[in-house]
Amino acid sequence: MALIEIANLQVSFPQGNGHKIAVESVSFTVEAEETFSLIGASGCGKSTVLRVLAGLQRDWHGEVRLFGQAIAPLQRFTGQLRRDVQMVFQDPYASLHPQHKIGRTLGEPLKIHGEKHIPARINEALLQVGLHTAMAERYPHQLSGGQRQRVAIARALLLRPKLLLLDEPTSALDMSVQAEILNLLNHLKREHGMTYLLVSHDGEVIAHMSERAALMENGHIVRHFSRADLQAGEHHSAQG
Repeated sequence: MALIEIANLQVSFPQGNGHKIAVESVSFTVEAEETFSLIGASGCGKSTVLRVLAGLQRDWHGEVRLFGQAIAPLQRFTGQLRRDVQMVFQDPYASLHPQHKIGRTLGEPLKIHGEKHIPARINEALLQVGLHTAMAERYPHQLSGGQRQRVAIARALLLRPKLLLLDEPTSALDMSVQAEILNLLNHLKREHGMTYLLVSHDGEVIAHMSERAALMENGHIVRHFSRADLQAGEHHSAQG
């Protein structure tokens, strides 16, 4: 079953006296429990697609369906849809409030959704991503970059989403830490049966994570890659 169905997606932004087209006529599907990746250079439109699917970019044209449900432009995600779709951003430090302890940051989405047993849920989430529960009493600046990204992943997992949107989740990290985070994401995907849509410009990350991928250039998808294509490294030559 396709969890994501996109047809002729278009997104533009005001620029001067006109508009700049960021995404034009993009179409693809993502099946349940697969990792599908969008690869391409900075500014090609891949993160804008992710923001549409996260409900952060609401001004768009085309057809979008999530979990079989049609999504309308300008629609605010609420209820189950808001729980089922979560996003992990590129910069773990920028996505965490610098003056809030980690426990408060993790607890806020649980409070918003009326969840119970919040301290236990926070401890469970921290342990799931390989962090000690004592991390709940620390501030973001007291954690390493890799630890902060693990906290960001823990926060995304708290509402037990079906779809995780990953926007360059390791590009701000050292190479050694990148591998740890990617392996963690793969483990969590298998454990919870989640679906990932990953955005990256890093061919090695794409090959390590993905069943399928698509290359974007100037707001268009210009080529699709199967798992066999990715294993053969065809996405590297296409990017070059």
